[in-house]
Order: sequence, then C-alpha cells, then structure tokens
Amino acid sequence: MSAYECEFESEVLALTLQGRWPDGAEPQLREHARECAICGDAAAIAGAMEDARQESYAAAAPADSGRVWRQAQLRARLEAAEAANRPMAAAQVLALVCAVAVLTVSLRASAAWLGGALDRVATAASGLDLGAWLAPAAKLAGEHVALAVAAAAVLCVIPAAAYLAMGRD
Repeated sequence: MSAYECEFESEVLALTLQGRWPDGAEPQLREHARECAICGDAAAIAGAMEDARQESYAAAAPADSGRVWRQAQLRARLEAAEAANRPMAAAQVLALVCAVAVLTVSLRASAAWLGGALDRVATAASGLDLGAWLAPAAKLAGEHVALAVAAAAVLCVIPAAAYLAMGRD
C-alpha cells in the first residue's frame, strides 16, 4: 500500500456523502480515520463539500410552479395582444397619412381660387370702406364653410381620435 491510498478511503467517502459520518460509521472505521491522514482528510473535505452543497441547495429557492405558470400565461396574453394590435396601429398610421394627403391636395387645388378671393378682399379693405370690405369677406366665408370644416376635422379631430385610440393600447 502506498502513502497516497488507503483501503478504507472509499468507505469513509461513501458514509460522508450519505450524511452518516461519523455517527453512522462503525467504531473501528472512526478510529482508523482518526489515525489515518488520508481517511481523515477525505472525511473532512467530503464533509465540507457536502455541507456547502446543502447550504447552496437551501439558499436556492425554486419558484412556485403556479407562479411560473401564471407568469407564462400573462406573457403569452401580452404577446398575443401586441401581435393583434400591430395591424390596427398600421391602419391608424395609414389613415393619418391619407387624411394629411387629402388636406394637402384640397388646399393645393383651391389655392389659386382662394388667392383670387383674398386679393378681392384685400383690394376692398385697402379703400378702408368697411361695407366694401365685409361683403367680399362674408362671401368668401360663405363659399368656403365646407372647406373650413373639412380642414378643421383633418387638423384637429382626426389626430385627436388617433391619439385617443392609440392611448387605449
């Protein structure tokens, strides 16, 4: 037998790892471990490692399975809601772009006509005759009520509706 091995070392290790060392060991094996440096070191090191393993196992608190299941269900619902809202958000952005495009096209189409009407109002206002100034202004306002309402709707109502719709998500 060499100085690096002992025939009882495996028994000492087995009892230590089973948690039965030194109380569950035979008295002769305990006496041998006190006298044999190899068996004593094996028992001490294996005991320390087993204690550290038990402490780390006790410190690691695995999550409750019900809680893990609820969190997985919540995550799945949120991901499904996000996936369902993507097309709606795209439709809202497309509607906003279309509304701005309609406003731009209508303003460009009526720009020449509106410019001529504003020139008539300005010409009437330059004479400082209040009656002559109010008549073309009232005529201009009467002719463009629909355009003014449409512009107000596009500039105010549609963005507000889009904001409120996106705010609910």
